[in-house]
Amino acid sequence: MDAHLHDKPLSIGFQPASGGWSVQDASGAAAAVARSAQAAQKIRDNFAVFDDALRRAERLLEARRDSAAAAQATIAACIATDTHCGIFASPRLELLLNRIGRQVRGGTEIPFTRPTKVERVLHVATQVFPIGGHTKMLRRWIESDPERRHTLALTQQRRRPPADLVAAVRQSGGTIHQRLNRRIGGLHTAVRELRRLARQHDLIVLHIGNADVLPLIAFAETIDYPPILFVNHADHLFWIGTSVSAVVGGMRQAAMTLAEERRYVEACRSVSLPILIEPTARKRSRAEAKLALGLDPDTVLLVSLARAEKYRTMNGESYADLHVPLLHRHPEAQLIVVGAGERPDWAAASAAVGGRIQPLTPRAPHLYLEAADIYLDSQPFCSATSMMEASGYGLPCATRFVFPEAARICGMDHPGLRGPLIEVSTATAYCEQVSGLIEDACRRREIGAATRASVTASNVAPGWCRYREEAYTRALALPAVSTALLEAGGPDAPSFGEPDLRIEDIYGVARPPHQLLKEHLSLFPLRERLEGWRSTRAAGGFVSAKEAARVLLPEWMIRILKDGY
Repeated sequence: MDAHLHDKPLSIGFQPASGGWSVQDASGAAAAVARSAQAAQKIRDNFAVFDDALRRAERLLEARRDSAAAAQATIAACIATDTHCGIFASPRLELLLNRIGRQVRGGTEIPFTRPTKVERVLHVATQVFPIGGHTKMLRRWIESDPERRHTLALTQQRRRPPADLVAAVRQSGGTIHQRLNRRIGGLHTAVRELRRLARQHDLIVLHIGNADVLPLIAFAETIDYPPILFVNHADHLFWIGTSVSAVVGGMRQAAMTLAEERRYVEACRSVSLPILIEPTARKRSRAEAKLALGLDPDTVLLVSLARAEKYRTMNGESYADLHVPLLHRHPEAQLIVVGAGERPDWAAASAAVGGRIQPLTPRAPHLYLEAADIYLDSQPFCSATSMMEASGYGLPCATRFVFPEAARICGMDHPGLRGPLIEVSTATAYCEQVSGLIEDACRRREIGAATRASVTASNVAPGWCRYREEAYTRALALPAVSTALLEAGGPDAPSFGEPDLRIEDIYGVARPPHQLLKEHLSLFPLRERLEGWRSTRAAGGFVSAKEAARVLLPEWMIRILKDGY
């Protein structure tokens, strides 16, 4: 044994990143234990905040203040989504919303008979955006199903919907209902309008945000409405929706497993519904694209594409740091990270390799993917949609999964990517695998072609359509979902194992309580809005007199005045 190994006391322990036993220095083991203890305490603290917010909602409902209870329930759901509380679902919260829904009357005047086939589909989304995979998938879904009429209801839209989405809805013969949050009367009016709309359709597809309470309230009595297919697009975080969903569509096996084990979803109601992407239409050759970017044609271009938050620095290691040894080894290679934004913390790493690590602000990615030779996943927050889109350009894809298998929800196991995806657990192995791709153009082409074929079969229409049809068939065949499983679930209780210990470090968003309250004040009726306004002002939560005045208005009025359409 080398003499330097005696410099630190040693311990032998299981290493999640490598999946086996290894020797580590005692200081490293102690640091890992300390991080786990810190994460567990953070879960306890977060759960206490969530529990307090939910108790407030319960008290409001007991006082028959159902609109205020719904607004407070929204805040509770936001807390559980943003700051992991050791739970992925809350029977208490869902049952509270179910009680509110049963108390809100109206919206059932239109006759309704439970459908036997699907001809009219109502898609319900919280918001849609010009940029983002979720909105694009909604549009592609409609375009891939031209034999049916598709209508879209938006519960909290704050801007004009993207033109291509509007066109897809209209082309199907459907309409867009984007003013649910602009109706005088607030919650009750929106619930009744959504109910009337739903009863004119054969199936409802929920593409909603994690804390969108409106559909759960509107469809509380599930027997009175078409069956609901819930799109589990935020499968790594807390969300609400189990209580009304006939089936839950999981985009990967880890999502389906978590839904069944931690979200109170019966196995028969858990279906596979992969991410849907568009077929790729290359406009330039790789050499032409490199020329357009001002790159030497002989440069081996590594590209990554994701939102800035997916490149979060963890445990002192940035995304740029990870790639310095690789780029030292290969002076012919360059890394461009589209969407990372300005990253001053990457400056030293980029300088160490002559500026060959280049983070860019969000922009259209097509030119960069056309120029790329290799696609590298974002870390620590992986980005399956970006990787699938990259596969359409025939790129080999590589990712690093550093967690134990019990935390697979934090990594990749998506249909289409399973198999051809290069996945390793350590930085050394990652460097070796990507280095091999840099050195071997034939291997790049071979793996890239296999990845493209696999993704096309599962994630591009018409191959993807079989999953949609199976989900529709299951939703129609099953009896209306009840709250029995939630009622039998017992009290909410946090978990402190995998993957819970990691969720907040990777995905968490910290907001002060007064900030969260301020963002939702306009949802409350006047009495509670004034109480919350005083509390926010006392906490110094308003940045200007204009902002303080604006949140005194009800949400429907703010949207009419601010959005301008």
